[in-house]
Amino acid sequence: MYVNTVGTVDQLRKQREGVERDPSVLGKDQFLQLLITQLKHQDPISPVEDKEFIAQLAQFSSLEQMQNLNTNMGDLMLAQQKLTALGQATQMIGQNVELLTREGESLFGKVSGVQFKDGWPEIMVDGKLYDFGEVVAIRERLTDEPTV
Repeated sequence: MYVNTVGTVDQLRKQREGVERDPSVLGKDQFLQLLITQLKHQDPISPVEDKEFIAQLAQFSSLEQMQNLNTNMGDLMLAQQKLTALGQATQMIGQNVELLTREGESLFGKVSGVQFKDGWPEIMVDGKLYDFGEVVAIRERLTDEPTV
């Protein structure tokens, strides 16, 4: 069963939407503003040395690459979680499950199919769709075939 205990996908989504950005953390825009301010207010008699300027540009480039890597890793993690959830949901087809709905109702039924909503699987139980996270137990398949 797919369980997102860490909540990293939601945190990543909120961070990208700008909900949980920490204003005390410098980003690349603030870094560029500081660099431009430094260049504007430098002493014309002793300007910033080439070595310092190159070091600051290297830091900026490194910061940008780390942000790109973080974004790509977040996308990869989200895709992996969706793929894992799909595999787990399709394995549940034909099995009896116990669901605890968002309304607090406890249901039992057989999974007859899987459907997607916003890229995440929903399972079909008794003709109704339920969120994959509402599954609390999976029961063993009952077979009608006699054992030899």
